[in-house]
Amino acid sequence: MSINVERKQFPLLYVHQHSRGVIGWGAHKMVGQECQMYGIKHALLVTTGLKGTGIVEEIESILKAHDIAVTIFDGVTSNPKDFECKAGTEVYLQAGCDGVVTVGGGSAHDAGKGIRIMVENDGVDTSLRDFCAFLDPHYTTRIPTYKVVTIPQVSVNTTTGTGAEGTAFAIVNDEEWRYKLILVVPGVAPSVGLNDPALMRLQPPHLIAWAGMDAFCHAMEPFIGRFNMPVVHGVALRAIKLLSENLRQAHGNPYNDTAMENMAWAQYIASMAYNVGGGMGMVHGLAHMVSVLKDLHHGYTNAIMMLPVERFNSIAVPEKFKEIGEAMGLDIHHMNPVQATDKTLEAIERLRNDVGIPQVPLKEFDFTDDDIEHSVKWSLNDLSREANPRQVNADQVRTIMRSCL
Repeated sequence: MSINVERKQFPLLYVHQHSRGVIGWGAHKMVGQECQMYGIKHALLVTTGLKGTGIVEEIESILKAHDIAVTIFDGVTSNPKDFECKAGTEVYLQAGCDGVVTVGGGSAHDAGKGIRIMVENDGVDTSLRDFCAFLDPHYTTRIPTYKVVTIPQVSVNTTTGTGAEGTAFAIVNDEEWRYKLILVVPGVAPSVGLNDPALMRLQPPHLIAWAGMDAFCHAMEPFIGRFNMPVVHGVALRAIKLLSENLRQAHGNPYNDTAMENMAWAQYIASMAYNVGGGMGMVHGLAHMVSVLKDLHHGYTNAIMMLPVERFNSIAVPEKFKEIGEAMGLDIHHMNPVQATDKTLEAIERLRNDVGIPQVPLKEFDFTDDDIEHSVKWSLNDLSREANPRQVNADQVRTIMRSCL
């Protein structure tokens, strides 16, 4: 046995690019021009449907006004499934599309990414499992063998949480494995993401809350993460500040234009924190399991798991939680980091509760001991584990999950 005498746990850190973004009131009107820029003449419009909002019809009309043919695939559900990507791939190929336009939140954007990976490889015969970012064997050893995704994707974002319109990850449920595949393939990031607060204020309040807490996790986890990337710290704290100052108002009145515009920026900035290289943590790692096993909204499960996990993590990085509390406006500068951490976690819990998300026991979703063991097995090989600030083993995951019953 050799002893590692290197000082750094992660001696090399990789800073990745974020997609181009167009952000502001009326940004969705740029969808036709953006498609033309990337050479799209026949778009597969991927969406969950967004029934009753008129958004899909609006985007379709803009595309057609720019002489872009449109084939709509609205077979995507919350937590996009592998078979939905397969169905979308079949529609893409049969229609002769040459690009993808995704309209919605993370489900639509990630399904669009999954479809592009499949089209770029063996079409409907592609196994998305082959592109999953596991820790063992480490996914970085496989990336050089992948085909680069060259199919353009223009993402029109309608929610205030996911950030998937600008990130290089696709999250797709494997229904047989009962696991969320984290797909990391060169070129899979959308060509551009359009973030329009005018579309985001059409979200129902509960979705604003769920998506907003998802964005909070996107900022918090890379900020406290053990990669400890300086390039992440600034954007993460800014996102936390914006979310703590605007999520309540946006949830209470989606037509509060200042709050909704700030939420549009917050979710975009938060996604940069993890996408440029900060990584996620075990809030996501365990929330992924609850979400896939019980088909619950991703942001909602993050909100349920965030406090049990971060109370576990807090002993590893109390100084980071103090900085988060200060970004949230807490008067804790005179406290030591441990005391400040307690106040910060209280404030996060208050924010979550104020937007209508109580700490719901997992047993209310019929979560069983078998579900816990399934979660332990899969979460330990989840990419989210790598950046978690505290080392975690199977017994600790089991204890956290049981505490949530």
